[in-house]
Amino acid sequence: MFARKRKRKNKTGAGEARASSGLHSAAAWAGISVLSFADPVSGATTRRRAARGLVCLLAVSAWQLFLGADNGLAKKKKETPRTISGRVLDDADNGISGAVVELTDLQTGKKAAIFSEEGGRYQFSDLERNHDYEVKASYKGVPSEVRKASSLGEQQLILNLRIPPPQPGDK
Repeated sequence: MFARKRKRKNKTGAGEARASSGLHSAAAWAGISVLSFADPVSGATTRRRAARGLVCLLAVSAWQLFLGADNGLAKKKKETPRTISGRVLDDADNGISGAVVELTDLQTGKKAAIFSEEGGRYQFSDLERNHDYEVKASYKGVPSEVRKASSLGEQQLILNLRIPPPQPGDK
């Protein structure tokens, strides 16, 4: 019921009365008995308080996750990537499959090239939205016009590329 007192020797060797729980050392030093609800052996009250504190912390954390609180740790949403697609066509509007389509990122200078598929279709995906691009095609050494895609343009841009017929002097 009351905290037990025990004698401890300080550095000088003199005995000193202290509460065994250590929570009421000032009262014990003054020689006053203090009512304590803690189990002097196991320290159950301290463990209960720690457990309650942990439960409260977990509850608050779960609540913040539920509400989606922005605490600065959440990742910002990445912008939806851009797609540039289209067809490589001849003068008669027929699709040219097997044409080389080249994409150039004008900010970084990086280039990517693919072959047009059946019907002359091509597609470049996962492009940065805030970059400008150039797209051109060539087939059997004959180049198309160069088309530009501005960063202010559409998220999904369709650019058809026209390859003129080879000239009589071309190889």
